[in-house]
Amino acid sequence: MAREAILEINCGRYSERIVDLIELFNRIGWVYFNYNNKVEYLPLGDNDDYDWQKDSLSKIELQDLINKKQDNLEVVGLNLYYKNTGEGMTFLARNTEKIVIGLDINRRTIEHNRESITDVGWYVENIIQRLIEEKCPIDFFRFEEYVD
Repeated sequence: MAREAILEINCGRYSERIVDLIELFNRIGWVYFNYNNKVEYLPLGDNDDYDWQKDSLSKIELQDLINKKQDNLEVVGLNLYYKNTGEGMTFLARNTEKIVIGLDINRRTIEHNRESITDVGWYVENIIQRLIEEKCPIDFFRFEEYVD
């Protein structure tokens, strides 16, 4: 059994465009490329199959993909990584009012092991607080953790 952790946020008053939020996350330290400089994303036309892809995409190619997916009412899925720490997240959203963030890439924990509870404070500080500091109104956020 392992622990799963999810953070759900509403940033609808900041922007209606997901691409604006991805840019904001990038400004606060969450980059969209992994250690191999690849972008991990859900492709256009994925139809909720969650067929993750890894490619070298330019910023403009990624923005175009995100905009097309949002315009087609598809789930935008993107893995984001925090600076050079190794911690990451799975960003999933159809719109900016309900963003689901899976804290599933080297999840930061209290006791530094997979079964330990999530260090919620670290995520609040490095996501929620940083977004607020960048003038992004957070109308709602919820943290959930469970054992699967």
